[in-house]
Amino acid sequence: MIKKIALSALIVASAGGLAFAEMATTKDPATGRSVVTNPSSSLSTSRWLASEVYKADIYDPGEHKIGDITDLIIDSNGNITAAIIGVGGFLGVGQKDVAIPFKDLKVSTRNGKDWLVLNRTKDELKAAPAYDKRSEINKM
Repeated sequence: MIKKIALSALIVASAGGLAFAEMATTKDPATGRSVVTNPSSSLSTSRWLASEVYKADIYDPGEHKIGDITDLIIDSNGNITAAIIGVGGFLGVGQKDVAIPFKDLKVSTRNGKDWLVLNRTKDELKAAPAYDKRSEINKM
C-alpha cells in the first residue's frame, strides 16, 4: 500500500511527458519545503492523476486500442522515464510487457474526453523486445 502511495506521489509530482506546465508552488513556513499551492490553475490544458495513468488504455493514432499501462519506470530524480505497456493476450494471459519512453505517449482530446495515444501499432509493440521486470529488480 505504501509503495502504491509513493508511486502515485512520484507520478503526480513528475508527470514527465504528460505535464503541460509547472504547478504553482510556495515554501511551507513550518518546514521550508516546497508545496503545491494550486495545481489546477497552473496547468494550461489538462492534468492526469497517477490513478488515471496506471492501467490506462493506450490507443494508436487510428483510435484502436493497442494495450494498457501496467507499470511505470521512475528514475532516481523522480522523473517517469518509461511506461510498461501490456499488449496482446486476454485478461492478462499471454500478455507481453513492452517498455516505451514515457514522452512518446501523447494526450488526445475529443468531446471533453482525454485518452493516451502512442504512434505505434499493436503489431509493432508485439514485435518489440519484452520487458522483464525480474531483470530490472535484480539490477537494484
